[in-house]
Amino acid sequence: MSEDNIEQQIDDILEALRETSGKEVSRDELEKELKKFLEYGVPPDHAKQTLVKKFGGGYNQPLSSERILVVDLKPDQQSVHVLCRIISVNPREIQVKGEARRIFYGILGDESGTIQFTAWKDFELEKGTVVDISNAYTKEWQGSVKVNFGDRTKIKKMDASEVHEVNVVPREYKVKELRGGLSSVEVTARILEVKDREVEISGQKKKVFSGMLGDETGKAQFTAWYDFKLKEGAVVKISGGYVKAWKGIPQVTFDEKATVEKLDANMISKKDVKTQKIMLFELVDRNGALDVEVEGTVIEIRKGSGLVQRCPECNRVLQDGACAVHGAVEGKADVRMKLVIDDGTGAVSAILGKEVTEKLLGKTINDSLIDDGLVEEMNSMLFGHRISLQGNALGDQFGVTLIVRDAKRADFNITAEAERLSQELEELL
Repeated sequence: MSEDNIEQQIDDILEALRETSGKEVSRDELEKELKKFLEYGVPPDHAKQTLVKKFGGGYNQPLSSERILVVDLKPDQQSVHVLCRIISVNPREIQVKGEARRIFYGILGDESGTIQFTAWKDFELEKGTVVDISNAYTKEWQGSVKVNFGDRTKIKKMDASEVHEVNVVPREYKVKELRGGLSSVEVTARILEVKDREVEISGQKKKVFSGMLGDETGKAQFTAWYDFKLKEGAVVKISGGYVKAWKGIPQVTFDEKATVEKLDANMISKKDVKTQKIMLFELVDRNGALDVEVEGTVIEIRKGSGLVQRCPECNRVLQDGACAVHGAVEGKADVRMKLVIDDGTGAVSAILGKEVTEKLLGKTINDSLIDDGLVEEMNSMLFGHRISLQGNALGDQFGVTLIVRDAKRADFNITAEAERLSQELEELL
């Protein structure tokens, strides 16, 4: 173990003693004891635990361990110590036990690779800086390992030369394979929409470009922090971007460090980029998707269907006459339908607005029909029937919800279908 690492181990022991016993022990004494353990081959973590207890301290959580490379991180590790460069960092507002909380998420990397992180408080992380991180921990999320920084995490800014620029060879992905947390991605896609807006960063105005891209497998959003002269209808190869996700919908993000190569527009024609029909198990596995079509049987008309009152300011549904943002307001009447559909492989929720609800019910819903009987009519006409829905699917910890923009009945003739299957079986015999 290097002298620098020994110094870090001693710092950890002293901090644990101060936190749990208030006792002060000389560094020389700790160094002598620690080196004795290490010479006998005692693992560093175990040696630190023993010394903390020896000098009267408590031990509640693992202390920081030796540095580990990003590529070697595994799920559910405690006391993680990494030396890395911050590749990206972004703030996010979340709700924790009903209270708003600001967290930070992004990507970090070292000479071995990159990984996604979440910081549960503001460590004043800056893109491009090299930091030494101790007492972090890892979790698994959607099949990928993610590093978390909590209250016990210590982060120290280091000299930029400690970690070279992270140059990871981009990996090629199809749009449907994109997931939040991926870094150094390469994707070839057609630009479907693009627009620009001005944002203020550190007191300076900057133009950012965003929109939608797609290939023959699906669609995703994108954000470019550099003017690559992107045009609607162009086919481009983006190398060196990373992927964020909002409620399961992937967003490819890239800046001046990425490369954008313009390709022949015929490589991906406009007609090839269309709404993708997928099975529900795949949608659940992806935990969200942009512009998809699903088909399934209505197994529930959920509570909250029928007449609702919406806030005239933000269009949120009122609860007990009040908007979560604007307080008590005079609501405007609207109709919605909340369904659960199942295709035999999985189940998702769906929310349908008034126009789509009218289309499925085959009638215009006027004021005279907005009463308690409307939900009963929804049940009698749709429960147990097969429907096809199109829209954006949003995922969270409670599951996937499809925000429907179009719908149609998809019932089939059971007798005809049975005959078709019987004929196929006979041909196989």
